[in-house]
Amino acid sequence: MQKFLIAFLTLAALLCLSLSTFADVRITQRVTMSGQKFESTKMIKGSRERTEQKMEMGDPQAAAYFPQISTITQCDLRRIVRLNDRKQLYMVEPFQTEMETPAARPATAPSTATVTRRGGTMTMTYIVKDTGERKMMFGMQARHLIITQEMESSADSCNGPSKTKMEFDGWYVDFSAEFNCPNAAPEIPSRPERNKPDCIDRIVYKGGGATARLGFLLNGTMKMYGADGSVTMTQTTETLDLSRSPLDAALFDIPKTYREASSSRDLYAISMPSMKDIMAGNDNPAPVKSTTKSVTVNVSLGSGVSADQAEIEQYVRSQITAKGLRAVSGSGDYTLNIQFSKIKESAAGKIGGIFGKVTGVPTTAGKVDIDMTATLSGSGLGEAKVKNKFDGPLTNGLHAAIDQALDQLLDKVN
Repeated sequence: MQKFLIAFLTLAALLCLSLSTFADVRITQRVTMSGQKFESTKMIKGSRERTEQKMEMGDPQAAAYFPQISTITQCDLRRIVRLNDRKQLYMVEPFQTEMETPAARPATAPSTATVTRRGGTMTMTYIVKDTGERKMMFGMQARHLIITQEMESSADSCNGPSKTKMEFDGWYVDFSAEFNCPNAAPEIPSRPERNKPDCIDRIVYKGGGATARLGFLLNGTMKMYGADGSVTMTQTTETLDLSRSPLDAALFDIPKTYREASSSRDLYAISMPSMKDIMAGNDNPAPVKSTTKSVTVNVSLGSGVSADQAEIEQYVRSQITAKGLRAVSGSGDYTLNIQFSKIKESAAGKIGGIFGKVTGVPTTAGKVDIDMTATLSGSGLGEAKVKNKFDGPLTNGLHAAIDQALDQLLDKVN
């Protein structure tokens, strides 16, 4: 029994260690609606979360006047911190600690009983269609789903006849970045109204897929249709970055050079140019950084080629980032296609790889025979063919081949 307990505790400790190792998450998404683009970034590290949101404006000088507020939730300190990075200001909002008692709520006028009448029928339809398409995105297998939600009310319903439809067409992965503080005060539910509704419709649910596995939306489009079937609104979501690399703890704290804002008005105030700046012709108080070029990454393996495609894609993305570019899965300024026709590791390389994993000491034993083609499309077309034997083990050879191709192609990107 004692041995079992020790083994159980050891396993629990290892699980906790592994969870803490992969706790860091960074996600950046762009949402486009009615021609307006919004970009949001969520970062999670342990018991803290940081979110950043900005609106992309056509005039970069005008955009520089508007504040960019970052919000940091610090569960361990039971507070929320808001930062204005342009003005180097911060404001602290403690968590709610006392529950509001019913006696403290304002009294409401006594309700008057009403007669409830029966309305018509409201039909809710929810359908999830899995197209069967799959592809690797950010090192994960994404599923192509089409989700349809419809609501139709009969002519005798409480609010009259109506018909709306929403359709979500996107790529979903088994991933979650939900963040909740376990020690935050719960929201106090509002006191239910005593008045009875004067009309109640009968609700009918139809369709299939209510229990289908959806997951996290990486890329997709939502369309809303009117009663006549025409599209009334379109919203697209694009994931620009998804990383599990360790994050700097300083991102989740108040910078030492920031000062506390005197009020929320001070924190959110628009930074208008000074008269000195206007007279000098410099009406942009903050320098505007040039837009970073983006590269869409596609990695594919030929017939009979065996390798960890997700690991390869992740390495390619890291190298693109290291060169000052941005790796995306949606539409980018450039598209990088990498096709492996042959990946063959020698016996010595396989043994060396196993030895390195066991001992933790890397080894370059053996050779890896690689035949790959990388093409870069966009304003700078290019192709790089790599056919060579590289020092093993497998990971070393793959990295060397990828680096050789990227050095040839990405130098053309301005």
